[in-house]
Amino acid sequence: MLAAKNLRPQRDRLLQLRRRLQQLSPSEDDAAAVRELACNLFKVYYIGIEAGARSIATCLELAAQNGARLALNPAFARLPARPTTQKEAFTRVEATFHAVKLSQEHHLPRCIEHLVGDRPRLITDEFSDDGSEDEDEDDPVAAVTEGLSKTDLSDPAPAATGEPPQPAAGSSVDLDKARTYLDRACTLVSLAVKHIDLAVVVLSRFVDPEELASLSDFTDKFAYISEEGPYPASDE
Repeated sequence: MLAAKNLRPQRDRLLQLRRRLQQLSPSEDDAAAVRELACNLFKVYYIGIEAGARSIATCLELAAQNGARLALNPAFARLPARPTTQKEAFTRVEATFHAVKLSQEHHLPRCIEHLVGDRPRLITDEFSDDGSEDEDEDDPVAAVTEGLSKTDLSDPAPAATGEPPQPAAGSSVDLDKARTYLDRACTLVSLAVKHIDLAVVVLSRFVDPEELASLSDFTDKFAYISEEGPYPASDE
């Protein structure tokens, strides 16, 4: 329930950012807007979607400790149109987790890479080799967003020969590819929201009504939405 409450606004934010990206061009006039969009995408996947992913992982761990069999093969799983049993509901939770992590660890970082020419750090990069959190690192979100906001996206100066400027060697800035990766991420997160909503409906049937009401109240109070509060309903 907490993951469902978290993932829905992250999906809405991604859809909002996709609309903004569709309106941008690689011209110098849009360079600042591209950098801002990259910063916003980083916050969504590094903070927002990560909060949902951790909630789902905790749910699966608790289910496994209580005897649930969790062995979904995401490549070959065949899911019923609507789950009706606890087992089918937990399969949906697993499917949600796979969809979220694929978007978080591949498609969104690649989108940002094609926006600014540099792939941002992954969630796993904040941990040391022994699995503990790296305490020597300053706030990674502030550090990365500051770096993205200062990325130089300007075209190189024209050559003395009069030839048109060429992209720097090895540059991966490509707004069309960025749109493709963001489209895929939006599809995956939208699918994750559908999966987790179906799972919540089924699992709620096995919970005492008073406990369910308490969980709902807890979710409303503690579900992560964004650092700036609820996302606006429009792109303004």
